[in-house]
Amino acid sequence: MQQSGCGNRIPEWLLKNEDGSFGDHPGSKTHFLRRTLKNISGVVENELYCEKYAAKDNFLQIVDPRVKLCVFLVFIAFGSMTGNMAVLTILSVIPLVYAGLSGIPAKTFFRRIWLVVPLAVFLVSLPGVSSLLIKGRPLFYVTGPGCFGIRDGIYFSSGGLKTAFRLMFRTGISLSFAFLLFLTTRWSKITAGLEAMHIPSIVTSILNMTYRYLFLLAEIAQEMMEARSLRTLGKLKSSDNRRFMAHSAAYLFLKGHGMSEEIYEAMCCRGYTGESTGLLDLKMEWRDGVFLVINAAILFLLIVGEHVK
Repeated sequence: MQQSGCGNRIPEWLLKNEDGSFGDHPGSKTHFLRRTLKNISGVVENELYCEKYAAKDNFLQIVDPRVKLCVFLVFIAFGSMTGNMAVLTILSVIPLVYAGLSGIPAKTFFRRIWLVVPLAVFLVSLPGVSSLLIKGRPLFYVTGPGCFGIRDGIYFSSGGLKTAFRLMFRTGISLSFAFLLFLTTRWSKITAGLEAMHIPSIVTSILNMTYRYLFLLAEIAQEMMEARSLRTLGKLKSSDNRRFMAHSAAYLFLKGHGMSEEIYEAMCCRGYTGESTGLLDLKMEWRDGVFLVINAAILFLLIVGEHVK
């Protein structure tokens, strides 16, 4: 028996792990549950993070969502087609500048975007841009000539590294503009903008329902993990973790399927006819025209710069 700070005794069976030993396991007692809870909570935290900046009245927040969507799509398309490294570098800086003007910390924006997926794409692409697939003038060797039976060795050429950097920049540019759109625009305005651009109503309705109930299902999953964590004593076996995750996934699927039927029936009872209606009335203003002119000028300069040797 062991005494607690208030003088009460804690039964020994509460202090034992499944193998009968006492104390914490260095591997983890409930680290699996805590990690899962943290990841699920991150879904909701990201939504709150985006909403915090979308509610401000800064540079991008006051621009019509249709204008932002069109401009960002053009920049993403141009970035995916150009191969000029200088142009790609400038394109990658534009979202950082816009983020700073919109009240978003550029350092945080850079860390959330460029230090995750683009960096991973660059590292994963390195084997494919080595001399094993792309020949050229060696910049530096990984293995010398003749090593591992490879006559020329394994090296990186300037052409190979440029290919890897292009992949990284294109990925980062696409993610930066997409993330910037969500950070500076409420979801309701994005879907309203899509409807104003004559996107079918059924598409925007599906997007709205998916977006909203994604967080509801995440909240249900979080409650399940919290309940399991509170009932867990000692070390969890890997087989128990897998079994719990399988049961949880099945439960969420059945829960989501049942909710979808109930929600649709409730919508029909309230007069839903397949067409959604919104309260937002989007109108173009002078600042939207200024934003279009500024970005058209930037795009023109980038196109000209791409052809300058």
